[in-house]
Amino acid sequence: MGNLLATKPLHLLMEEARETGEHSLKRTLGVFQLTALGVGAIIGAGIFVLSGLGAHYAGPGLMLSFVLSGMGCAFAGLCYAEFAAMIPLAGSAYTYAYATLGEIFAWIIGWDLTLEYAMGASTVSSGWSNHFIELLEILHIKMPLWLAYDHWTGLRAAENIIARQMAQASDSSLVPGTQAFLAKVSAIMAAQSPELMQPLW
Repeated sequence: MGNLLATKPLHLLMEEARETGEHSLKRTLGVFQLTALGVGAIIGAGIFVLSGLGAHYAGPGLMLSFVLSGMGCAFAGLCYAEFAAMIPLAGSAYTYAYATLGEIFAWIIGWDLTLEYAMGASTVSSGWSNHFIELLEILHIKMPLWLAYDHWTGLRAAENIIARQMAQASDSSLVPGTQAFLAKVSAIMAAQSPELMQPLW
């Protein structure tokens, strides 16, 4: 148990950072690459649709919600600035945890950071691929659902398309995009009628 909570002194961390040779890790990412990685994982593709999604939930208070989110990001940035000032080494919260809390906490935080960047990269790639598919649709190039999405997303997209067509066919007075139209589409999808599933077979 003592080994799991063992901390690494600052002078040892500094010595390991200066090590070279076959038993040391080579630093290949520079300031520009790390900044691009962080900005790409944070901003991603969601910034282009975030205002519309936020307006759906926050309504007129959208700008206030952005201010509150910005304050949270600023406090997180100040925390990381404190980490960097206390231990002037690359390694983010992992190095700080190793020097102050112990090896087990550093291990947990290190894998959390790995998971964060993996999920961030997958989310960004999914968002950009969706934007690319929408661009192709503007250019009248139809990408098949089985090629554009995973199985479950493609199934939901197909059901949504069919439900919209059924809603328009049932009542021509419904205007796409209105609350009444969306309520009708939601009711059709919730009913899971055989007509909804038939074109998918």
